[in-house]
Amino acid sequence: MSATGTLRLPGADLPGAADPVITDVIPASLCAIDPSLPGADQRAARNLGIESGASQLLLILVDGLGYELLADHMGHTPVLRSVREDIRSIHTVVPSTTAAAITAFGTGERPGATNMVGFSVAYGSGVMNLLAMQGGPAPATWQPKPTFFERLAERQVDSAVISPARFAGSGLTGAALRGARHVAAESLSERVDAALAQLRAGTPLVYLYWSEIDHAGHGSGVGSEAWIAQLEEFDSGLSSLLRGLPARVRTVVTADHGMINVESASLIDVAHTPSLRDGVRIVAGETRAVHVHAEEGQGARVEERWRETLGERAWILSGPEVSALIGAGDGANIIGDLLVLARGRGGVVDSRTQSASAIAMPGIHGSLTSAEMRIPVVVLS
Repeated sequence: MSATGTLRLPGADLPGAADPVITDVIPASLCAIDPSLPGADQRAARNLGIESGASQLLLILVDGLGYELLADHMGHTPVLRSVREDIRSIHTVVPSTTAAAITAFGTGERPGATNMVGFSVAYGSGVMNLLAMQGGPAPATWQPKPTFFERLAERQVDSAVISPARFAGSGLTGAALRGARHVAAESLSERVDAALAQLRAGTPLVYLYWSEIDHAGHGSGVGSEAWIAQLEEFDSGLSSLLRGLPARVRTVVTADHGMINVESASLIDVAHTPSLRDGVRIVAGETRAVHVHAEEGQGARVEERWRETLGERAWILSGPEVSALIGAGDGANIIGDLLVLARGRGGVVDSRTQSASAIAMPGIHGSLTSAEMRIPVVVLS
């Protein structure tokens, strides 16, 4: 992530060269059970305070539970509040969104290398959702980097991923988590039971995914009653899980990104803004991390108009700047001519390709604010 230090993005919350990031979480956690395992990194373990001496590893990723969100709502999380002094704040990747971040978590690679560069990407003449990849290439073709789970499987180290049945064959699961056995479980209590069953059966590495806090944020907004209810439910489930853990299990909890509540009046619709629409072939990405694909020969003029129209409302990157931010690889080419990252509480939408419900979502993420970029890491057992 050190290449980001060469960029001039006033107000952006980016990691320094030595700062821990989401790609360090699994390498650090593997050291808890065996520092000789493929991908294990003792430097990362020291940075994240993850000690050795465990016989099994339980990784819990809570979608959308940013560090600042957790810190602001500790009153609703008695279990996490009890260890608040041990919760570390680290950075996710850019863009700060699920497809990019969970794949970075599962591979140790930045989005530029994995091609998982946002919620959606331009594909053919349309837009492809990277969570599903329906109608697109096989996940292993689109995302060629090996996952930690694949590398462990080559060493005959078993791992299990616990998430709803509908996720088993998704594009994101194939891109980020392939190599692990999928164990289907729906409710949080069912996922807790499944995790405990896997650990009691001796599975060395168990990964539990919880997405409902993110869903509540998108649907009702951060801090809403629905969002707080999901936060409280997760903390309660965590209490049940910790009470049932076998001995010598190291439990590490983290997230993939944070979230902010956007202001609908601050959203700009490309479809109704000629200065943004003219010369643009397609808009992809998401509201706070927009991919702009210009028509042939229009790149320079499109960039000029977008910079003039958006001004201080966005960080706009092009050319080598995009690779410096997301990492080297083909990802920058997939993004297109511009990567537009919203500042403040606004964003850019395109009603020609985005549904009305997607545009109306109050809780959004993807950009460079600390609320979106900062994620927690805490060792619970």
